Amino acid sequence: MKNEIHELLYHYSEEGQEGYDLNEVQLLEERNAERTEKLKLLLHNEDRYIAYQAMLILLAWAEPEGFKQLDRFISEKWNEKETFEPHRIHGEDNLYDVIANALYIATLNGKPEQELYPYIKHFLEIYGTQFFESGLKEFLLKKNGGPLLSDIEQAMQDALENKRYYQASQLFPVLVHYDKDNFKKYKDTFTSLIKEDNRIEYNIEEAENNK
Repeated sequence: MKNEIHELLYHYSEEGQEGYDLNEVQLLEERNAERTEKLKLLLHNEDRYIAYQAMLILLAWAEPEGFKQLDRFISEKWNEKETFEPHRIHGEDNLYDVIANALYIATLNGKPEQELYPYIKHFLEIYGTQFFESGLKEFLLKKNGGPLLSDIEQAMQDALENKRYYQASQLFPVLVHYDKDNFKKYKDTFTSLIKEDNRIEYNIEEAENNK
């Protein structure tokens, strides 16, 4: 059974490339119905991590069951029960970034981005207290984040209040991308914080390029 689960979650074979990587499985263009149905069954696995990984694949494939599982994941607060994506350096759980990436792939598979706004808005609401690296940022830059501009700005301010300075600066280029006036509005704030984390400088440069 363990071998079958491993194959379902990780095995990919496409265009002469073959291996074991969940990210590559998410990006598969040719997907058979039998594998999809078996992945749906894994959503009910007693091991939450297995259920979570099956959810990531089904989300990316734009399968309705993946989104139903994400609703359950959020409402039942699975993130408070265990760690799913421990960051290699910071030790915090990067699961929301990973989920944001799965949602982005879903748009490539026909999922309308407007249907994803409630999830993205939820991630922005918790941005100030939860760990994010770059997945949510990339979603907001690659898709149309304009309708969520006020939510993005509030998320950035929440992160600043909680002294997640670099994380706050990750949204600076996003704000400027949708409203150029935000560069002047927040430049001094982030410039003054470079001493706290020199990586902030890269986001200031990116914001300037987005003007």
